[in-house]
Amino acid sequence: ELNATGITNNEIVIGTSSALTGHAGCLGSQYVNGAKSLFNEVNAAGGIHGRKIHLISYDDQYDPPKTVKNTKKLIDDDEVFMLFGYVGTPTSLEIIDIVHEHQVPAFGFLTGAEPLRTPFRPYMFHVRASYYEEVEGALAYFVDTLGLNKIGVIYQDDAFGKAVLSGVQLAIWRRQQESDRDLDIVATDTYVRGSMEVEPALGTLKNSGAEAVIMVGTYNPLAKFIKLSEDNNFTPYFHTVSFIGSGAFAESIKKQDVSRRIYDKIIVTQVVPSPASDEFEIVGQHRNAYARHFPDDEPNYVSLEGHVNAKVLVEALKRVGPD
Repeated sequence: ELNATGITNNEIVIGTSSALTGHAGCLGSQYVNGAKSLFNEVNAAGGIHGRKIHLISYDDQYDPPKTVKNTKKLIDDDEVFMLFGYVGTPTSLEIIDIVHEHQVPAFGFLTGAEPLRTPFRPYMFHVRASYYEEVEGALAYFVDTLGLNKIGVIYQDDAFGKAVLSGVQLAIWRRQQESDRDLDIVATDTYVRGSMEVEPALGTLKNSGAEAVIMVGTYNPLAKFIKLSEDNNFTPYFHTVSFIGSGAFAESIKKQDVSRRIYDKIIVTQVVPSPASDEFEIVGQHRNAYARHFPDDEPNYVSLEGHVNAKVLVEALKRVGPD
């Protein structure tokens, strides 16, 4: 037997806590299933140096105290080798100290929040781009390409919202230093995580005359915000980062009966290629694996990202060798 927690002669045990149900449930379930589709393929082919990947998955409902409880269980009771595929900023921030105290590797987060990356955290490994980079991409389009000057932000009032807001502030500040344009964040407002109460924020953003609104949150409240904006004759460009889960967001926009005439003004930045792309080999691999293991589910950006993270992890485990 190897003297390494979570690794036996025939198994590598890894654990995840993510939102499998609740108001971010689509994200966690698609993310985990995307990873599982790859792990299943690897296991069917004999595993990694003869060891199969055993993924233990718990539901935290995007609730930080549940994430902590699940993580302690994974480390203390399940004795996992590593943590994998955590979903969300407020949840992931809560495990930083646990990860470092136990010196357990944590890999592949569905969040681009800077506090998970800075200062350098030697046990935390990221594959996706940061929220700073996503916001920079959106503002390059709104400000540099379209020439818009007035930017507004509605954000979920927690660590996730503040992480993206700080990215917007940094990107705007950089542009203000580089030119003499009258560019500014004209309004910011918040709503409570898990609620649909976005009406007060709508009033703030509309009165500011924002030409583009960066939205930070989950799919249902943000779809409602767009619908209310349209009903109140306020139709700026709307942007949100990839955490939204485009598939769930699109469904929510349809349910809210948002008019098709403003679809072109709703923009989501992404950190992986289109799941329908034929340009990248891994995208086709994901489609095939997902169809085999989750035939009732359509592959999407979130499941593809789960697959990509699993692929990088598998490659790392192969390269470190049998010992």
